[in-house]
Amino acid sequence: MIKTMLPILVALGPITVYSFSFFLGIGFFLTAFIAWRRLIDLGQEEEKILDSLILASIVGLVFSKLFFALENFPLSGYSFWGGITGAVLVFFLLTRAWKWNFWQVADELAFAVLPLAVLSQVGAFLAGSTPGRPTLMLWGLYFPGMLVRSQPISLFMAIGFFAILIYFLRVERNWRSWFWYKSKAPGLIFLLFLALGVSLTLVVDFLTLSGIYWLGLKTIACLSLLLAVGITIWRRKSKK
Repeated sequence: MIKTMLPILVALGPITVYSFSFFLGIGFFLTAFIAWRRLIDLGQEEEKILDSLILASIVGLVFSKLFFALENFPLSGYSFWGGITGAVLVFFLLTRAWKWNFWQVADELAFAVLPLAVLSQVGAFLAGSTPGRPTLMLWGLYFPGMLVRSQPISLFMAIGFFAILIYFLRVERNWRSWFWYKSKAPGLIFLLFLALGVSLTLVVDFLTLSGIYWLGLKTIACLSLLLAVGITIWRRKSKK
């Protein structure tokens, strides 16, 4: 069997640095910095930005654990979309209380959260914690405790989120010139992030080891969210 995972980056006596924890930590601080920088450029108060980031991080972590537990009980882990749900809920409530434009803030946060999405998936891949269905394809890899090659789910997700990030860097410069989006209203970036991220998750989910029951529920949830995003974009494209 070929060893392809690297769950431990550094082990020096009592000090052990795990791949997933390392990349998750780096991704979290990078996301917090980018969000802080972008919201500062948006003209928001720094004290409120820091308060919102701390609260969103705490609530996002709780939602991440809850979502993962609901899907994978009794295993322990983190759900990316659970964390996003908790963080978005916090910012939605705070923007209403502070009279911020939620859609403007959401656009900036979409850019900020993508590095976390990429790095957390890289960490999960190196930790060998997300094997998919067995495969004989060339990209199949051996995961710890498995005797056959499996689909590298986290690697696919990391590549997908990185592609979305690169695409968004181009979209950021050009979306206001798109003739079909007549209103030029903020929120398009955030809605595209939801659409592309959920679509990526839905496609990759068919390569996971999830049972038919959970896969069916997740498919219905993802398609429902995509429909809601599509309707929202359609309504906002001509809204003054």
